[in-house]
Amino acid sequence: MKNLTLLVIIFLSFNSSAQENEVEIRVQDTLYFDQCNTDSYQFIDYYKKTRFETKDTISLNDLYNWDFYNTFFNTGDFDVSRLPCSMKGRYGIIKHIMTITDDKGENHTVVIAMIENNSSAAYITEEAFLNDELLYAPKQ
Repeated sequence: MKNLTLLVIIFLSFNSSAQENEVEIRVQDTLYFDQCNTDSYQFIDYYKKTRFETKDTISLNDLYNWDFYNTFFNTGDFDVSRLPCSMKGRYGIIKHIMTITDDKGENHTVVIAMIENNSSAAYITEEAFLNDELLYAPKQ
């Protein structure tokens, strides 16, 4: 299995000084949805599948990386919105990590986490990590 990783800088404040920690995030790790200060998370999109096809009966539990991405997103229809704050405390399993390029040519890391088996996923930008919207729990 291709090992895709994301290095995220997390800033922690202790007293008046800041420390910088690097965390290696991997496919199969767990992310908990944490702080949410409005009606929805600002840097996490919620993809809820609303129409399933025959191909959608395949379990996604053992699919990762592009196999997961293509199987989940290439069939059916989706409602897409910002992840609602009602998801606070729930978790997602990282299924795919990819790099996207914006209109200015800058690269950004995106993490896809499965929330509910076969029916919903979170599309997480790196800003979600930097703004404390997530808690990270590495797979042991």
